[in-house]
Amino acid sequence: MLFRVDGTRQREISMRWMRAVVAAAWVAGLCGCGPSMSTLDALAQRGRLDRNAPVSVQLETSMAAPPAKVWTLLVNAAKWPGWHGAVTAVQVDGVLAQGTRFQWKTRGTTVQSQVQLCVPGKRLAWTGRAYTAKAIHVWELLPTPSGQTVVIVRESMDGLLMARMVSRQQLLDADTEWLSDLKRAAEQ
Repeated sequence: MLFRVDGTRQREISMRWMRAVVAAAWVAGLCGCGPSMSTLDALAQRGRLDRNAPVSVQLETSMAAPPAKVWTLLVNAAKWPGWHGAVTAVQVDGVLAQGTRFQWKTRGTTVQSQVQLCVPGKRLAWTGRAYTAKAIHVWELLPTPSGQTVVIVRESMDGLLMARMVSRQQLLDADTEWLSDLKRAAEQ
């Protein structure tokens, strides 16, 4: 019957197919499935977030430390667990640089990441995946005339049901903690 080619049956199958495609697209939009990793990688390579992500944050703070010290803490990912309590393990070869792939564990979740942008001493951006979550994490360091550093951190998260699983406040709290821990370590 599916292979019958009479006009009525063919239209009926076509209409069912179209309804299924529209329903799937609608559900995907509600779930926050978002763009592909290659799209997110391209955004991160320009230091940008996904503007349409269901969850995103931006924070900024000033640190009484030179940019070089802050930068060293950020790119030495293997040492993150020593100063950032939420990260319990990191697997990486060397320091973070353009194209570096690394795996890290935060709050019991293993994240697979890749550095997409590395401007030494100034900008660092990576994309990451964990379960259905897809994220872009961007760090920017701005020197001040007094020798301090303004650190801006931005993050966006996409993925299946992401808006239902991680609230903006949860991401804000997590990045606030990371920034606070970085500040404490940099100012020691």
